[in-house]
Amino acid sequence: MPYTIETSRLIMAPFTDDDLERRVRLANNINVARMVSLMPHPYTRKDAMEWVATHDAGRAAGTDFPFAITLKGDGLVGSIGLHKKGTDDFDLGYWIGEPFWGRGIASEAAQAVMHWAQQHLGLAKATACYFEDNPASGRVLEKAGFVPTGTRGECESKARTEKTNAINMIWLADQQKTR
Repeated sequence: MPYTIETSRLIMAPFTDDDLERRVRLANNINVARMVSLMPHPYTRKDAMEWVATHDAGRAAGTDFPFAITLKGDGLVGSIGLHKKGTDDFDLGYWIGEPFWGRGIASEAAQAVMHWAQQHLGLAKATACYFEDNPASGRVLEKAGFVPTGTRGECESKARTEKTNAINMIWLADQQKTR
């Protein structure tokens, strides 16, 4: 199965040692970390190395498909991935470094990853949620074909000190337009 996804502006592929310093610099930002469930703050080299060390096993088990998001000509800008969280359903998660916000990178990456997952994993359904105070993330998910489930929940972010209201979303392959 191919593990590189390319769009007109982006390459999504496994993380490399070469992107470690930039990954830490971009992720060690409270504005980024507070919008992600599992990212600690501060985010250290140790956090980055330990997280990437789990990727090969997750791919081999078919439970985790993380990608580094690289902007062609500029380098690493964030991360996106599909992860099983105790169910048979995959959950989409992503983050983009703050200097790259507002450029449509997350939307482009999410659309490409969902298309890849449908083609290569036979994905029929996925879930996602976004923090209620991050409506931009909701727009990213909608552009990738997710729709609100009509339910809300509370999600924990390692970088926040309390649970935060979240909007639950779902993606169904049979409701997607042909891309």
